[in-house]
Amino acid sequence: MVVQAAFGLALAKLFATDVFLARLMRPIILLPLVLPPMSVALMWTTMMDPQSGIMNYLLSLTGISRFAWISDPATAIFSLVLIDVWTYKPFFALIIFAGLQGINDEVREAARVNGAKGWATFLHIELPLVAPYILIASMFRLIESLNQFDIIFGTTQGGPGNTTAVLSVRAYITAFQNLAFGRGAAIMVAKWMVVLVGTFAAVKLWRFVRQRVS
Repeated sequence: MVVQAAFGLALAKLFATDVFLARLMRPIILLPLVLPPMSVALMWTTMMDPQSGIMNYLLSLTGISRFAWISDPATAIFSLVLIDVWTYKPFFALIIFAGLQGINDEVREAARVNGAKGWATFLHIELPLVAPYILIASMFRLIESLNQFDIIFGTTQGGPGNTTAVLSVRAYITAFQNLAFGRGAAIMVAKWMVVLVGTFAAVKLWRFVRQRVS
């Protein structure tokens, strides 16, 4: 989620400019979000195939040896994080871009009159003002990431071993494959409590930041 926020902030800042790259990327930025999660899982599983996947081919062009990606317990979580970042960074970008668009140009002009340069304006003016937008996007993504199932089950099915068996996947396997419905329901209740605590903390942080910048 932190990586998604960083990439989303960079993309939002890019979209706020009039450079050619920004105009080129704006129409396609939503593509990862509109794809069905199982289609994303199938696409990345094919791309990350250790023998014939395009990801290893691209790495070979730089002299890096073949990577196991989702097939190795040591790299499976990293691979899933990569897929999740690719899929959901546009969500952060759109919300942060909306926050940047809501900043009054007079605020930026006042900062420039007082001698603030580009990075200083961004760090001391724009970033604090869009911080509530980043936090509200983080809250929604926190809920979604704690409930993540489709992409993980579609790529690794909780493996190799149990290295990617997050609570949603573990509850499904326990209830519908092992037929231990009571234990599966208990895992889902535990997950619900984790989501509730995480969301409550995110809301409290959002209110605190909102008060600081208002």
